[in-house]
Amino acid sequence: MVTSLAIEQNLSEPAPAAALPVDGALGARQIPEMPALTVFQAAVRSAEFFDHLRAHYRETRRTGCEIPAAIKIRLEDGTLFDAGTAMVKNISPSGALLTNVSLSKACYPSGGFKLELVMRGGDYEGIGIEARPVRFESKSGGLGVKFEEIFVAV
Repeated sequence: MVTSLAIEQNLSEPAPAAALPVDGALGARQIPEMPALTVFQAAVRSAEFFDHLRAHYRETRRTGCEIPAAIKIRLEDGTLFDAGTAMVKNISPSGALLTNVSLSKACYPSGGFKLELVMRGGDYEGIGIEARPVRFESKSGGLGVKFEEIFVAV
């Protein structure tokens, strides 16, 4: 089966006639179909490939978790906008994804804001984090945040 045609005039170094059959009607060389598993397809399946891609999108790897947290949304001037709860779905040294965000006003401010998270579960009880939103995820009703400060809530 032929997957593409290469016109001879566009080739800087035409392949020998024995290597690629010529289609007489078009005067072009036929390039045979590549095997189903190529080097590139094998690379895509490797962990190193995904690590390389991940490095372009995140500073560090995230680890899946389910940690309940109390959250406060503060405006840029420090004014409390709203408070509620969320679930920390995954976390890394530089950020986290919050899901099941429940706020009394059921909305985020239209301007810039920060979040204060205080973990409420197990070994993480009392760990506080100040963070900035970096993305909204509509599928999970989630909010991706980047950490700015870590503190211990008393």
